[in-house]
Amino acid sequence: MARDCRRKVQPCKSKSLAETSPHFFKVILPSTLEEKKLGIPERFAKKFGDELSSVAMLAIPDGHVWPVGLTREGSKFWFQDGWNDFVQNNSICAGYFLVFKYAKKSIFQVLIFDKTACEIHYPYNAPAQISALQDGIQNKPESKKSKIEDMPQKGDEFLHLFEESGIYITGKHKLLSKEEKEKAINIARFFKPKHPAFMVFLRAPKIIHPTVPAKFVNKYYRENAKFIKVQSSDGREWLLNNTGIYRGQLRLGNGWARFSNEMNLKAGDICVFELMREKDFVLKASIFKI
Repeated sequence: MARDCRRKVQPCKSKSLAETSPHFFKVILPSTLEEKKLGIPERFAKKFGDELSSVAMLAIPDGHVWPVGLTREGSKFWFQDGWNDFVQNNSICAGYFLVFKYAKKSIFQVLIFDKTACEIHYPYNAPAQISALQDGIQNKPESKKSKIEDMPQKGDEFLHLFEESGIYITGKHKLLSKEEKEKAINIARFFKPKHPAFMVFLRAPKIIHPTVPAKFVNKYYRENAKFIKVQSSDGREWLLNNTGIYRGQLRLGNGWARFSNEMNLKAGDICVFELMREKDFVLKASIFKI
């Protein structure tokens, strides 16, 4: 009797996006380049939108990580602030094909394919950078980097080196755990604000009156500003009362609770506020969901 060597084929069960490392792709159209933003597929946004912060990190195979603002309008998300810089620096043109792999914590690994359907040539290969961003492990290539990568553990030096990077933090940083400090270091390394900025650590579910660091206040704050305007990347705005300066630090008053609720802030999140206009003290908020 002839032996039947055919293997019985079992039906394939596709895994959901939540069970695997989710991917999506985008074809770059002329309109994409004109609008200087890129939409995220609605199916992906529906599944993962709640865990995305206002700033995404786009990591490409050459080791570079680009901070790009995520704008949200209802159930729709798109990459916007900083997206055009990413496009220009990687010479992305109409007809290019980009594959996005979501690596959690608002980090995306991106592969770029040109019009020939071949992956572009990247300057150098340093994929360990994305692992460093995810895990807080500083696995660096040999190159000149910001001093913040060699962050010592002493509180005063920790504070000073953050200020050198353009980000001010309050004296409460001395209460941070080693893990919290590592997360703050990674944000400072890869966010690189273009304007003077300060960082707020949400160590409790609700903070009634967060404070602006004294050195930031001394350098940039004008006492005649009765209100402080906070903006998000999607254009929403909040007015916060100025409750006065205590021990050199400016306390953010009424309006913070509404901002916190509408931005869905939780314990463990880190907020970076950039000073967009010094005259009337307008701050742009970037929220890092940790």
